[in-house]
Amino acid sequence: MMKQFDTLITNGQIVVPGRTLEASVSEGFSIGVKGGRIAAITRHPGKDDAHEIIDATGLTVFPGAVDSHFHLGIYRPMSIDTLSETQSCLVGGVTSVLSYFRSGQHYMGKTGSYKELFPEALKQLQGNSYVDYGLHIAPMEDGQVGEMEWLAKEQGVTTFKYFMFYKGLNLAANSASTEALTGSGSYDLGHLFNIMEEAARLNRTFPGDSAPVCVSVHCEDDELIKAFIKKVNAAGIDGLHAYCDARPPLSERIAILKAGTIAAETGALLNVLHLGGKEALETTYDLLKLYPQIKLRREVTLHGLGLTYDMLAGKGMGGKVNPPIRTKEDNEALWQGIVKGDIDWVGSDHACTPISMKPDSLWQASCGFGGTSLMYPYMISAGHFDRHLPLHRIAELVSANPAKAHGLYPRKGEIAVGMDADFALVDLDMEKSVTADMLHSAQEYTPFEGMALRGWPIMTMLRGRTVFKDGQTVGAPGGVYLKRPCF
Repeated sequence: MMKQFDTLITNGQIVVPGRTLEASVSEGFSIGVKGGRIAAITRHPGKDDAHEIIDATGLTVFPGAVDSHFHLGIYRPMSIDTLSETQSCLVGGVTSVLSYFRSGQHYMGKTGSYKELFPEALKQLQGNSYVDYGLHIAPMEDGQVGEMEWLAKEQGVTTFKYFMFYKGLNLAANSASTEALTGSGSYDLGHLFNIMEEAARLNRTFPGDSAPVCVSVHCEDDELIKAFIKKVNAAGIDGLHAYCDARPPLSERIAILKAGTIAAETGALLNVLHLGGKEALETTYDLLKLYPQIKLRREVTLHGLGLTYDMLAGKGMGGKVNPPIRTKEDNEALWQGIVKGDIDWVGSDHACTPISMKPDSLWQASCGFGGTSLMYPYMISAGHFDRHLPLHRIAELVSANPAKAHGLYPRKGEIAVGMDADFALVDLDMEKSVTADMLHSAQEYTPFEGMALRGWPIMTMLRGRTVFKDGQTVGAPGGVYLKRPCF
């Protein structure tokens, strides 16, 4: 006899992003899953009409998180990195990632046409991911700007990235010139203008009012950084505090204003990535006053919200990242931005960086670290329990909003009929102190070590299939490529 549902999740609270707290967290509802999609949300399910019953008593069912700031394969072979780091996603309730990819140094270490590089990247990802995945692409040279239409229309890439601090910055610490790093001899503001102009043109070619193509910018000014690195070296100081001084908030301010001015001129949709703190956030307010017409969205990271250089003093270079970890005042300013509704989404900027790449020398240590495994635990603990944000707001920040901003909605981002059955079943009362070994990453350390967090997924489901349960990965990697936009 044909059953109505493959799976029925019963007796849990269901968090529905975008609704009032009273409507969004409701006991007594059940979720019916059929063919990997949500088929019904009902108070009166036929429990005998499902092949599998999952009793979620005492649990809260969140939509699977969408980690839209990820780096697969930046320091390790992409296929190997994907196998381990997408398992780390599951620990935090993340079921979809959007990973950055570019030509030049790192990733596959190649330059050339994305018509050749992009299929190769997809081949390395295929069959190795435990979550569904998509790619952001950084056009590093003029010819690649000309490939943006092919990427958007044929390959489902709707987000393009520009790194402002690559512009003329000689990374002496790693003996890499700008040209070696980027594979381009003309990576300047004119190049950013060309990217934004093409993104705006492409949006005019999409049907109706949809404008899925956006430009995501890493906003730090290279010329200021060069000057401040000299000051830090002359002072003979070291450590993460020194790194913050070498890449000061002023460098973010100048870069945000530059990028915003070009976005206002071209009409491009601008995502300002990983705001570092108070001054960066305030600069976006100034930008909106200058250009009220600008199409601006703002991202913060888990470490931008929860780590400071003081917390990590004397603990090595594990916390080195760009932009740098700053101060408690900066953390709180970003949280206030969330409370006020000015921050659009939270990402992890996950980049598995082995301990061998983190020597104690400030300038020799590589940048980046993992964080995706703490997506729901950190945001529930620090956002809901510490700052009283409603659960549906947490789900908006880590699921609905990044899905909508990056062309994954209405397939991803909410618990609603017709959408992918991606869930994080969370025990809101479970409290654990973070250790590296619980995060299922190949990275041997975590800057979040020892942080007590409350609210951990005990089960993660991808398109109706249990992929993580009671601290262990379940089954083989089954993630698929997400071709955007998912209208």
